[in-house]
Amino acid sequence: MTEREAEDWLIRYLVVMVVAATALLTLIYGLVMAPSAALVGASLLALAAVSAVVVVDLRSWRTA
Repeated sequence: MTEREAEDWLIRYLVVMVVAATALLTLIYGLVMAPSAALVGASLLALAAVSAVVVVDLRSWRTA
């Protein structure tokens, strides 16, 4: 892995971790503090997107 690839990987997973953490906090807030179907739906959608990014990266890493 070149230095540029390593930097791209770190930036990607920093963004993934921030989105995942925000989605989890939003999910908890939407379920517990202020029950809202819109918040729960949006957070589940964001978590699904994060999961898809991680799965695609893991598959490409495994085949490389």
